[in-house]
Parts: sequence; structure tokens; C-alpha cells
Amino acid sequence: MCFKRSMLFLFLILLLPWHVAIAKADEPSGKVEYFAVVDGEQISKQDYRMAYQAGARKRFYHGEIPKEQLDKFKQEVSDTLIERVLLVQEARRRSISYDPATVKEQLAVYEARYSKRADWTQHKDAILKGLTAALQEEDMLVQLQHSIQNVAEPDEKAMREFYKNRKDLFTTPEQSKISLILLKVMPSSTGEVWQAAHEEAMQLVKRLRKGSNFAEMARIHSGDPSASNGGDMGFLHQGMLAPQAEKEIARLTVGEISEPVMLLRGVAIFRLDEKQKAKLNAFSDVKERAAQLVKREQGKQAWSDLLRNLKNKAEIKIDMAGL
Repeated sequence: MCFKRSMLFLFLILLLPWHVAIAKADEPSGKVEYFAVVDGEQISKQDYRMAYQAGARKRFYHGEIPKEQLDKFKQEVSDTLIERVLLVQEARRRSISYDPATVKEQLAVYEARYSKRADWTQHKDAILKGLTAALQEEDMLVQLQHSIQNVAEPDEKAMREFYKNRKDLFTTPEQSKISLILLKVMPSSTGEVWQAAHEEAMQLVKRLRKGSNFAEMARIHSGDPSASNGGDMGFLHQGMLAPQAEKEIARLTVGEISEPVMLLRGVAIFRLDEKQKAKLNAFSDVKERAAQLVKREQGKQAWSDLLRNLKNKAEIKIDMAGL
């Protein structure tokens, strides 16, 4: 888990203290039920429920989790809560301290944003207590992750091995040089307007195939920004145009004019001007990028290794009953 990129983790850090504070204030006191105990540190079932609800609202439409994803999501909530406890424990073992200035600045942002909300006013002390603790831990975890993932610069052997095994990351994809004439049509236009544009495009295609100057006709007829450059769109790779446009262009040979293509913005005519095959860049040209990618991969692996080791060494008891 890379917590800095996990929206669920962000919810646990920032929203969970808020919702738990309100829930605890509204519910009668009683015996606390624990979802998990991680090396003696307890995680309540209430914490789990709040994390589950917050994550579901964020990730799924109307907070309704598809049945086929339910078990996976429950496991993710469980793993995230447990991993958070393990990582905080590890940060403390390493004597990592939070930065008071950073926490104070973040708290000020939340107070300015939510101070007029009724639930904030009603439960301010409890919310601030939980939010402060969460932000302190978050800062500690950011520092922990940075220290773990800040691995040494890779040697050339590692870079060359990575380059050899991941050629796709160092390959310039196939590109096509395209020219365009776009007869613009508003998407809300009637079928008659679209049909008229298509018929006009058919006439232009006939003229172009008989030898009319594409660039000149683009300047006169095209509503695309490329018109000022004679329709020249430069080199494009797969995924840069609409699927129906790419499908038509794939049929063309160099110099050939396409059939009219109906797009969201209007009716398009394409010409394939040139094709460049995919090319593997020389190691010497991508050495710096290889170093960055290897370091990133090694950092991610170091983080994964830390989590796995923490879990293997920890005594973890989980009780999912009632959840």
C-alpha cells in the first residue's frame, strides 16, 4: 500500500476522527467492541464501520458497493486500518516526530473551512482532538515513507537490466503524421444539418482525390485550429484521436484521403502524410529516465517489504463478527 496515493487512507486520516467524534457523542456509553488488536493496540469496530462508510461514499455511486466487489472492499478497509497502526508503530520505533508547524497549518485550514458547520461547532473539541492526532500521525508516516523509499542511486548494471526487461517504457510508439479538414457541426444540431455537412464532406473528398490542394482547402473549409497550418496536425500516436477517427486512419496508406468521419465536433476528413514505426530508444539516450524508474521501483519494493515484514512479525487478532 502506498498511503500517499490511497483515497481510502486519506479518508481514514482526515474524516474518520470527525465522524467517530460525532458518533461517540451521539451514542450511549458502553463496552467498546474491537475489530482488531495489533501488537496490543486496539482498533474498534466503530472505527472500522466509519472507515467502511467513508470509503464506500467516496468510491462507489451512492455509496452502494457492487456485490462482486464487496469482499475485496471489506478486506481493503481491514488491511488499511491494520497497516496504518503497524506503520505508526514503526515510525515511533524509529523516533520519527511530526512537524508541529505542518500540523498547525493543516488544522488552521480545516478550521477555516468548516468552522461554520453545525457538527463542527457542536463537537469541536472532540473533532480537533481526533483530527490533530490523525494529522500528527500522517506527518510521521510521510516522513517514514520518504526515508524508506529514498533508496540509493542504482548502478548501471541495474539500469541496463531494467532497460532490457522493460523495453516498452523506453520505446517511442508508432506515430502517424495527419492532416485534417473539419466541417464543424454543433452536437445539438438537427439530423438535417449533420447530413448536409456529411454531403459537403463527400464533395470535398472527391475533389481532394482528384488532386485539389489539401492545405488550401483546409484553410478555406476547416473549423479546426490546424486550419491555419493547412490542416497539419503533426505526428500523433494511438489514443490521441477519437476511436472512430483512428479506425479510419488505420485503413489508409500514406498520401490517401479518408472517407468522411462523424465526430462529436463535426465531420472530419483525414489524410495520412507519413508513418513512423515504433522505435526503441538507445540506452544512452534514456539512461537518466532508467535511473529514475529503477529508483522508483526499488523504493516501492522497499515499502512493500517493510509492510510485509511488519505484518509477519506482528501479533494481529481480527474479529469481523457483526461487520
